[in-house]
Amino acid sequence: MQDIVLPIVAAYLGVCMLIGLYGRKLTKSAEDFDVGGRRLPWWVASFSIAATLVGSGVTIGVGELGYKVGISGMLYPLILGVALILSMWLAAARFRRSNAITLQEVLERDYGVEARVLVAVIMILSLIPAVAALAAGAILSAMTGLNIGISIVIAAAIVTLYIFIGGMWAVALTDTLQMIIIYVGLALLSGLVVTEYGGFSSLLSQLPPSYSDWTAAGPVRISSYVAALLMFIYVSQPWLQRCAAVRTPEEATRAGVVAGLLIFPIGFFAVSAGLLARVLLPNTDPLLAVPQVILTVFHPAVGALFCAAIIAACMSSTDSWIHSCTTMLVRDFYQRLINPEASDRRILNISRLVTLVIGLLSLLLALAIKEEVIMLVLLFLAPCALYIGPLFVSWFSRRRRLKRRAGFTIMLVVSILGIVLTLLMLRSTPPQIFGVHAALPTVLAAYALTLLFLYLPWTSEPR
Repeated sequence: MQDIVLPIVAAYLGVCMLIGLYGRKLTKSAEDFDVGGRRLPWWVASFSIAATLVGSGVTIGVGELGYKVGISGMLYPLILGVALILSMWLAAARFRRSNAITLQEVLERDYGVEARVLVAVIMILSLIPAVAALAAGAILSAMTGLNIGISIVIAAAIVTLYIFIGGMWAVALTDTLQMIIIYVGLALLSGLVVTEYGGFSSLLSQLPPSYSDWTAAGPVRISSYVAALLMFIYVSQPWLQRCAAVRTPEEATRAGVVAGLLIFPIGFFAVSAGLLARVLLPNTDPLLAVPQVILTVFHPAVGALFCAAIIAACMSSTDSWIHSCTTMLVRDFYQRLINPEASDRRILNISRLVTLVIGLLSLLLALAIKEEVIMLVLLFLAPCALYIGPLFVSWFSRRRRLKRRAGFTIMLVVSILGIVLTLLMLRSTPPQIFGVHAALPTVLAAYALTLLFLYLPWTSEPR
């Protein structure tokens, strides 16, 4: 099996590097590196947004949940698909119309440079655990027989190099390839579940009753999904950066909404794969449920192609985190605070250097951290609620607005609250606070504080 898998995976990853080299031809400026020169086709941006979720989150993470807890694993893609559609419908066109590159630029216009820096720090820190979710390394190791450490090094090196070479174009084009192949592979697998294995009901009848329970994911996971929905989590840098890369505000909305619609079927497909793996491969590693069952039911060469796409798609999630962190560090810190007069060529070179540094960080974290993929991605979700209230006031409140200091105060208080509750949550086994994920009480407090400040006369003013 590994004699077939290894060359196919190697060839596929080689294609990803060739796409990175093609992206280099399209990357002549810092704006090209960050947002593709704002000429990305909307459907490429849409597939790139979806692939960021589909990679380690929906494909591997939901398959892992389907294997471990059953049908309730589908709640993650259902809720996050809704959150993505709502977020993009509200924010994509507005962000593209602003001509900003980072969300923090938009926040600075109403709440000052202090708000820009604070939000950038929190967003970068919240993305670091996601950067460490190099599930691609674990899957590459299992599929090819390579040492796990070597596999993680290979995955981190390829991701870092093609971002370094081609920036946004390399990220978006590789994402598109991954998304298409994974869709085909998981759709075919789900078809087999129906035609050869009797469908969901037949699989569930062979598993413990809890696998049919929609609440089996548990209150901590479910409350984190609800919190993500309430804080419109996709009004954030990785998703908006792709919306900023298309030509018009209308295309930005279209790209975001279509990406959300693409998530729903993938969630169903991934849970199907997880359930089938639980029946056919009851002793496999849950993280490897999806690729292992693909290799089991398909011809080895076909299964290897689909697994190569899954490995690359996991890297597509990581590349989004790395690329977004690079953009925020360069635009919100280096260009805004250190060297405002930096030339375009210097910004481009600094962006590439920072990409290498963050890529190395992702490698070190991936070697050190072991956690369920979805919980790793959502681990530091709570502090991300800091800006959603003030941002929505800026966009949607017609009669009153927050004073600059008040808006910054809300962001500071919510970020501190989110960090404190997260640290308290992590002291429990399993991680929880008040029986739920720390993000839920944090986002509720964020909205309550925003409403209070909006109607107090000394923290707000008429428009």
